[in-house]
Amino acid sequence: MGEWLTTYWPAILAGFIFGAPFSAVREFSRRLVFSAVLFLITYKVFVNALAHAGAQWDHQLAGGAMLGIFVGCLVRPGVAGIVRKLTSVMHSGGASR
Repeated sequence: MGEWLTTYWPAILAGFIFGAPFSAVREFSRRLVFSAVLFLITYKVFVNALAHAGAQWDHQLAGGAMLGIFVGCLVRPGVAGIVRKLTSVMHSGGASR
């Protein structure tokens, strides 16, 4: 698993970058589909453009990017949860509930 992560971390990062802007969409399924389709179209165009140089579709790379997209789509809800927790702690005077 560690070797896979060290090999495909750029794909995961690219997926995260594609997923994070769509995290502003309210419905999770829509944000996941929007960002996944955008990435897959971009990746397909990239592979087709570089086919003469030997670029081929890599299922593991696409899977790593999908993992990054999934994590990227959770950015807004995660940040919103942290902000809610911090504001509730600040308003309650620092006492935990």
